[in-house]
Amino acid sequence: MIEINGQTLEGGLMNTPTLSDNKVYRKTTKSTATIHQLLKHAKSKGINWIPEPISFDLNTEVLSYIKGEVPHDMPSWVWNQRVLTQVAVRMREWHDATVDFKCENPRWSFETNTEQQVICHNDFAPYNCVFEHGDFVGLFDFDLCAPGSRLWDMSYTAYRYIPIMPTVAIDDESEVSPFDIEAMNFRIHMFLKAYSKDDPHYLYTRKELLNMVIRRLIAISDWTRKYAEEAKNQVLIKNALMYKRHSNWIASII
Repeated sequence: MIEINGQTLEGGLMNTPTLSDNKVYRKTTKSTATIHQLLKHAKSKGINWIPEPISFDLNTEVLSYIKGEVPHDMPSWVWNQRVLTQVAVRMREWHDATVDFKCENPRWSFETNTEQQVICHNDFAPYNCVFEHGDFVGLFDFDLCAPGSRLWDMSYTAYRYIPIMPTVAIDDESEVSPFDIEAMNFRIHMFLKAYSKDDPHYLYTRKELLNMVIRRLIAISDWTRKYAEEAKNQVLIKNALMYKRHSNWIASII
């Protein structure tokens, strides 16, 4: 949580955003030039709910600021079915807009190790989304964008927004789903149907989604554990354990 000009910006685990004159200033990464080209490409395809890339140099990038509410503490309205379908539709729009993205010598800060179908956001989760009056209005934090499969990108979003998590806490884990398995399955169906836009080619099955969520959580657990051990961060070590336990739980309900 960062205080800027009397205003608090939340987040910033991997980057430290500051806000001034309705512009967001962030540290550049090795992928910044590529991401700015990607955002411009998506904008040209009609995606108007992402930041405008303004400028960057060796140290700082500048983006437009998206006003609204970012749900970090997961208020009850986040679980509204309207939110779930809006997020699925927006993700489909993003994917379709990035199918033909090309740039010279692209550099990415992440690898999905999946088939290159689209450019994945890789962190399309509530804490990176902006809402107004309970409606989706924006997405930010594109640092982890990278080529990959649609289902790979969908899997983490489904994990966070459905959410596909245990219905009761495992050990001392705090993240659980507010829904029972029956309701969870219904929300999975809603998410997949909304993403498909009634095109059977893009209507993935529950089993396909859950298997990818498991794969994704194991990858996140491994990466988080390695990073946490290097940084000696006990909170992240616990997070790595949580992701692994959640992947085991999901495997038990397929």
